[in-house]
Amino acid sequence: MSGHRLFERRGDRTIRIQQRDPRHERLYVAGVDGAHRGRHEQQWVDRRGAQGSTDGGTAAEPAPTTGGASTTGNLSGAFETTGLTTSGGVPTTTQDAPATTDPGPDATTTGTSGTSGTTGDGTTGGQGKPAPDNATDENLLVALIGDQGTGSDTKAVYELLLSEKADFVIILGDFDYGDDPDAWASEMESVLGDSFPVFGVIGNHDTDAWSGYQDKLKARLAKIAGASCEGDLGVKSSCTYRGLHFVLSGLGTKGSDGDHEKHIAQVLAADDHLWSLCTFHKNQRDLQAGDKPDDLTWKALQSCQNDGSIIAMGHEHSYARTRTLTDVGNKGASHGATGMAELLEVGPGRTFSVVSGLGGKSIRDWDSGLHGDEDWWGSVYTKNYWLKNGVEEENFEAEHGALFLRFFVDGDPNAAQGYFKNIKGDVIDEFEIVHK
Repeated sequence: MSGHRLFERRGDRTIRIQQRDPRHERLYVAGVDGAHRGRHEQQWVDRRGAQGSTDGGTAAEPAPTTGGASTTGNLSGAFETTGLTTSGGVPTTTQDAPATTDPGPDATTTGTSGTSGTTGDGTTGGQGKPAPDNATDENLLVALIGDQGTGSDTKAVYELLLSEKADFVIILGDFDYGDDPDAWASEMESVLGDSFPVFGVIGNHDTDAWSGYQDKLKARLAKIAGASCEGDLGVKSSCTYRGLHFVLSGLGTKGSDGDHEKHIAQVLAADDHLWSLCTFHKNQRDLQAGDKPDDLTWKALQSCQNDGSIIAMGHEHSYARTRTLTDVGNKGASHGATGMAELLEVGPGRTFSVVSGLGGKSIRDWDSGLHGDEDWWGSVYTKNYWLKNGVEEENFEAEHGALFLRFFVDGDPNAAQGYFKNIKGDVIDEFEIVHK
């Protein structure tokens, strides 16, 4: 991940390092004793007084806790805190996730993963355990972009994918806005070539020429070794590639809500991959930064939450990411938002959502009248407002860019990292994810 590391391993201990706003002179440090996985310690450490602490993302071993908040959790990094606030002043709460249920029947789609990233002794290096069969490839980097348009900014986003060495991209709908599949494919191939792995979901500006766009996606899919997609590609399909499972859903764009809800619930229940994404073009008003209406359904998103699948959307031309959500659809309870902006948890009953709609078309404003009182946001990036992990940033000019998710990091199949980078090379958001 670009920027400072938030996690660090030291022998049998996993150190969680939260890099706060650079204007602050403190680091948040949480230590997990590998021999006592249920016990966590955390404290605020003065950066200037912590031995071995640098701005490069490392920190000294935490001293014994003398007071303050307590933590609970496990070695994989899933922990909740009490008595703290995020850097944006949002209270941090503790909420137990629903009990884990059986993973269900065998997955309806299968993919051929690449190397598992194991060491010579068959372990995953950092964990000292064999990688589970349902893990992704180690250090798998996935890009998510939406609302592309055509021209220099769109091509610059494609170039960003290459410079970041993304393994594949999921396009979250609204391709060229011109109903011209040939032109869209030609511009993409001029930068990415004709064999870069590309998956896509239908957007509302793609419906009139959808058969042509779908044919282009099918042709690229045929060239992706090890990829598997079942169903109506980009509309009601379930895919796996390199150990990652993702649903490409046209909910709100093409097909009935009920059919999509049923499909999403069924394919998630049938899949047992460790990491899974629910991808859509459309979104819900509470989960985006502008004034788009509710076009999805909370029932569908609740299926994603129940499965622990990450929710990724487009449609609104901005970037907006929540904190961990445990009660999607319950606005009165802030959709169950919990934990810190920089550290997210997914697993049965826990997810987060993100809109990545800065693929090149335009950049829209933050609607403060609709969203100003909402406390579930981690980071937001629009034409007129930038919130980075709870801290408002000033004096910026918004640019297009892409969201990147890296899975199976530091030898830990349950750890992932995310960041949004714009075409100027600025890291707009960065966060870490643990699968609980």
